[in-house]
Amino acid sequence: MKNLFGSACLAVLVAVTSSLSIACSGAPEDASTDDSSEEIASKSARFETFVGQDGQHYFTLVAGNGQDVLRSEGYTTSESAKKGIASVQANGTDAASFEVLEANNGEWYVNLRAQNHEIIGTTELYSSKSNATRAASTIRALVKLLNPSPSVGDAAKVQRFEVFTGEDAKYYFRLRANNGEIVLGSQGYTSKESALGGIKSVETNGTDAANYDLVDSNDGQVGFDLKAANGQVIARSETYVSASNADRAIQTCVSLTGQQLPTVSK
Repeated sequence: MKNLFGSACLAVLVAVTSSLSIACSGAPEDASTDDSSEEIASKSARFETFVGQDGQHYFTLVAGNGQDVLRSEGYTTSESAKKGIASVQANGTDAASFEVLEANNGEWYVNLRAQNHEIIGTTELYSSKSNATRAASTIRALVKLLNPSPSVGDAAKVQRFEVFTGEDAKYYFRLRANNGEIVLGSQGYTSKESALGGIKSVETNGTDAANYDLVDSNDGQVGFDLKAANGQVIARSETYVSASNADRAIQTCVSLTGQQLPTVSK
């Protein structure tokens, strides 16, 4: 999924949390990060590659805590995707290469652009501009950490929910498809139990395509939110280059949430 990947999904990242499942009460909060985070430097960040459902090759930038913070555009070959990673290394330490943008529904995301203004990668959707801005800072910190020789490997090709602890000590979950793509990501919870409750809400609400709302950006990209019956956002996607790709990802989410998937703690 070329997403607003983080994750976000990418999709690192919101304020006012609840100890209850998001389906039952208020929304969880985004995590906070900054360039000086010792947590980032103390763990192993990496790039993950996968082949999307559209047959294109993608990469994601994953922080040491497991959070996916940037997803690439689609490439026709694996070698081209690796060149995209090199472009992230070349451009990702310059604050001027990042643009923080507002989607049409009031959510926010970040594009990383090359010197020729082509989009190299995009984050997941965030609930506020400040959270998106912090995500851009996190990406710059990670790129500095990974230069000049980043770790690059294939994404885990196992469909499952993954729970991990963010750099802000909050708990997050994400949904991974069997091609390695992360198709949904949560925001932060104060306890692991609440994050597990969020997964239950995804399982309850995710099987109905009507619960997914497409989110149009101002540059042609498209993401989506999964909402509970009370209208609360349970999880967000990254952004995609087209509505058809986003629709394809929604159908993947519908299929995955209809299964009894394992949950793995990272």
